[in-house]
Amino acid sequence: MSLLKILVFAALIAFGLFNMVQGIQERLRVTYIGKRENRLDNIGERIKGLLVYALGQKKVIREADGGIMHLMIFFGFNIYIIAILQFMLSGLIPGFVVPFISDNAVFYLLADIIGLIAMIGILYSGWRRWVQKVERLEAEKFGSPGENLILAMILGLSLLIVSVFLGTGFKAALTQDPMYSLAPVSGLFAILFNDMSQSSLAIGFDISFWANVLFATGFMVFFRYSPHVHPVFAPLNIFFRTLKPRGGMIEPIDFENEEIEQYGVAKVEHFNWKQLMEVYACAECGRCQANCPAYLSGKHLSPKHLIHKLKFHMEEMGKVLGPELRNAQLTNSPLSEVAIRSEKAEELMEKYLVPDIYSAEEIWDCTNCASCMEQCPVMNEHVPKIIQMRQNLVLMESEFPAEAQLAFTNMERNYNPWGVGWNTRGDWAEDLDVNILSEDSDVEIVYFTGCAGAFDDRSKKVATSFVKIMKAAGVKFGILGPEERCCGDSARRLGNEYLAQTLIAENIETLNGYGVKKIVTTCPHCLTVLKDEYPQFGGNYEVIHHTQFINQLIKEGKLRFKQAEAMKKITYHDSCFLGRYHDEYEAPRQIIDKIPGINLVEMSRTKTKSFCCGAGGGRMWLEEHGTRINVMRTEQALETNSEVIATNCPFCLTMIEDGLKDKDVSETVKAFDIAELVERNLQ
Repeated sequence: MSLLKILVFAALIAFGLFNMVQGIQERLRVTYIGKRENRLDNIGERIKGLLVYALGQKKVIREADGGIMHLMIFFGFNIYIIAILQFMLSGLIPGFVVPFISDNAVFYLLADIIGLIAMIGILYSGWRRWVQKVERLEAEKFGSPGENLILAMILGLSLLIVSVFLGTGFKAALTQDPMYSLAPVSGLFAILFNDMSQSSLAIGFDISFWANVLFATGFMVFFRYSPHVHPVFAPLNIFFRTLKPRGGMIEPIDFENEEIEQYGVAKVEHFNWKQLMEVYACAECGRCQANCPAYLSGKHLSPKHLIHKLKFHMEEMGKVLGPELRNAQLTNSPLSEVAIRSEKAEELMEKYLVPDIYSAEEIWDCTNCASCMEQCPVMNEHVPKIIQMRQNLVLMESEFPAEAQLAFTNMERNYNPWGVGWNTRGDWAEDLDVNILSEDSDVEIVYFTGCAGAFDDRSKKVATSFVKIMKAAGVKFGILGPEERCCGDSARRLGNEYLAQTLIAENIETLNGYGVKKIVTTCPHCLTVLKDEYPQFGGNYEVIHHTQFINQLIKEGKLRFKQAEAMKKITYHDSCFLGRYHDEYEAPRQIIDKIPGINLVEMSRTKTKSFCCGAGGGRMWLEEHGTRINVMRTEQALETNSEVIATNCPFCLTMIEDGLKDKDVSETVKAFDIAELVERNLQ
C-alpha cells in the first residue's frame, strides 16, 4: 500500500466532496432569501412521500419512454455506486476484500449488468435530447454552452462506469481469478487483455483506477457549477412538500394584522424558502409544459419557464448578494435587515417579479388546472406562486384585467359573478318544492347550489335534474336560497383575497348558524373551496360532489335506470377541480357504466392528463386571446365520434357547449351534466 497514493486519492475525493457540499450550501443559502416556514410537521408522512415518489419513482414512471430511461439511470447508477466504491478501495488497498462482495462471482455479474443498464439509460437520455429531439426538453442548438454542459455530464458519467469495466477487466486478466468469470462486460475486456504482459495489465489497472477517481472527483466538482442539481434537491423538495390538500394550498392573508405591509408576492423574498428551493429540484423534463393548456394553446405562460425564470433571478441574486446572504444566515436575520454593500445589489433587491421577471400576461393566463403540479415528478408547486403574484397585483397594485373588475363588482354587490340580484338566488327552485333552511333547517344534507346553478340558465337545468334525483332517492335536503353567497372561488383565484374572505365569512356564519354538517354541490369549484379552504376560516363540513353522492345512492339501491334509447355513445370530460384537485375519476364513470345502453369512449387526454376547459382560476370571467382552450378540448372530444359529451362542472358545461357551437356541431353533438343523464334515464 502506497502512502502517497492514499494521500493523493484522499485529497482528490476531499476536493470533490468539498465542492459538492459547497454547491449544495450555496444554493440553500439563496433560498434563505425567502420567508421562514416550518416544513417539519408530520415526519412519517414526509418519509412515506420520499419512499413513494423519490425511491419509488411513482410519478416518473407515468410516462413509459422517459420514465424507463430515468429508472435505468436512477436505480442503475445509485446501485452501481457500490461497485465503484469497491473498485476504488481494491485499487487503493491491495488485497482489499469485502466479505460476500469482493470475492463473489455473482457480485461482479450483477455489477456489470447494473452498470450496463445505467450507462444505456445515460446514453439514451442524450439520444432523446439530440436525435429524437423530444420537444418538451427544449434542447438548444448542439454545441451551445448549455448543451455542452449536458454532453459533459453524459460523457463523464458514462466514462466513470466504463473505467470500472476496464479496470476490472485488467484485474481479471492479471489475476485470472475465477470470481470474474460471470462478469459479461468486464469478462469480455479480460479476454481482450489476455495477451498483454503482467506489467502492462498492472499499468492498465492503475490508469483505470485513477481515471475512475478523477471522473468521480470531476462529477462532484461539476455538480457545484452545473445548473443540473435536481438529484440532490428533488428528494429534499419531495420531503418538504406541502401536506395540505391541493385545494387548500392558498395561504390565507390575515387582514386584521396591521403589521403586514405586503399582500401577496411582489418580490422573490416574499416567497417562502421551500418555494424557492423548488427551482433547484426542477429536472427540466418539461412534463408540466407538455400538459399545460395555456402553453399548448399558444398563451404566454409556460410552467417550466415560470420555474426557470425564477431560478435565473435567484442565481443572479446568489452571485451578487453572496456576502449579504452569508451574513443573514450567520445572524439568523431576514435579508431585508442586512446592510447591502453595492449599488448592483440594491438594484437587484428592487426588482419586482411582475413585470421585471414575468409579464402580467403570464400570470393571468393560468387556469389553475394544476396539471403542471400533477405531472411534476419532483412535486413542484406552481399554482400557489401564481395566485400569490395575482394577490399582489390586485391588492397592492390594482393592476388586473378590466373584465375582472366587473366580476369583482358583481360579487361585492350581489354576491355572484353574474351580477344578478342576490335576493333571486333561490328562484330557480320555486316550482320544485325544495326546502329552504330559513323555513326548516331539519335536513340531512344541504345542497350548496353555487352561483351557476342559481343564475345561469343552462346550469339551472342541472340543478333541477339533481333535485329530482335526490327526491327520487328519498333524500331529505335543503338549500340556503337567498342566504347563500358565492363560495369565493373566482375571487380567491383571481387574487382578490379580501373579497374572497368576505364571501367565505358570510357563508360560514350562515352555515354554522344552521348547524350544517354535510354539504353536496354540483360545482367542483364550490367543492374545492368548501371542503379544502373553508376549514382555514372555521368552516368544517363534510363536503361531497354530486357525482360522488349519486354514485353512493346507486350503490345503496336508491336509484334504478331504464334502457337508454337516444344516447348510445358518450365521452366523459374530467374537470380539473374534481379530478386533479380531489383525485375523483371513478365515480362519474361508474355512474355512466350503470346506465344501460350507453357506451363510454375515452378521449386521448383523460383522468390525470385531462385537458382543461379553460374556465378555471377565474378565467371564466376574463377574455381569452388566440386559440381557445375550450375549442381544443371540444376537438379532442369530437375525435371520439361520440353523440354526447358528459361533464361534472357548470363551467365545463358552458365551455364545452361554446366549443360545440364554434365547431358548428351543436345540433348533432350534445353536452350534458352527469346529473342530467341520470335524471333522464331514471326508472
